Amino acid sequence: MKMLVMIVAGMIGFVAAFSFTASDEIGAEVDRRLDEDFVPQCVARARFPAELEAKAPAICGCMKREFDNRGFKLTDAFGAKQAEMQEITQACAQVYG
Repeated sequence: MKMLVMIVAGMIGFVAAFSFTASDEIGAEVDRRLDEDFVPQCVARARFPAELEAKAPAICGCMKREFDNRGFKLTDAFGAKQAEMQEITQACAQVYG
């Protein structure tokens, strides 16, 4: 459970870091790049515990697929969809952890 809390906290930090660059005035190009770079950036910034580092690409890929399936953007994590996005993050960590 402690590891899961660490993963969720890391992912919230990851989403927060992206939210500052994806503001409305930057435009659609940034949204496209954030979407394309999600998995590599997630792996680089999520701060997974050592025992999960090897599984980071799979966990991040799982999150990306689920976010896409539900039509979420990274910036949605700071709105009404925050709880649902956290549930997705936790579920992916449990599946691959």
